[in-house]
Amino acid sequence: MNCEWKMVSVQDLIDAQMIEEPKDGNHGNIHPKSTDYVTQGIPFIMANDLVNGRVDYQHCAYISEKQAKKLKKGFSRPGDVLLTHKATIGRTAIVTDDYETIILTPQVTYYRTKKGILNRYLKYYFDCAYFQNILANWAGAGSTRAYLGITAQKKLPILLPPLETQ
Repeated sequence: MNCEWKMVSVQDLIDAQMIEEPKDGNHGNIHPKSTDYVTQGIPFIMANDLVNGRVDYQHCAYISEKQAKKLKKGFSRPGDVLLTHKATIGRTAIVTDDYETIILTPQVTYYRTKKGILNRYLKYYFDCAYFQNILANWAGAGSTRAYLGITAQKKLPILLPPLETQ
C-alpha cells in the first residue's frame, strides 16, 4: 500500500460521483417466481449464477420482456460490477456485453463506475482477502443467514489508489 492510496467508503464514492448509487433486485410481490421463467429472454441473475468471476448465462433463469417491464429496479448493464450480499456472500463478476440488460435478484448488487475508479479495479478489490473478510464479518453479524443490505454496503471501506495505479 502506498501513501497516495485513500481509504474511502462506498458512500464517499457516491458523493464524489465516482459511482452511481448501488442497486439490487426487486423484493416482494413483483419479484419474479420460477413460474415466470422462460427458455429465452432477459437473464435473471441470482447469487449462484456468479461463478468463477463470471455471470453464468448458460445456466441462469430467464424472464420475458413483458415480465421485466413490471420490475422497478435491478437492471444491470455491461460494465457493472456485481457483488453477492445475501446467503452466498462475496461472489463477484463484471457484466459482459452478451446482453444489453440483465435483471438481478435481491441477492446481488450492481456497482456502476463513472469516473476516477475503474470497474476492473473495483471487482478485483471486492475479490481481495481484505475486503472479503470485512464483508463476511459485517454480513454475519447478528443474523442466521449472511446478509448485508444496500444501506450497510454504503459504509463498506474501499481502498482507492490513484487512477493510473488501478
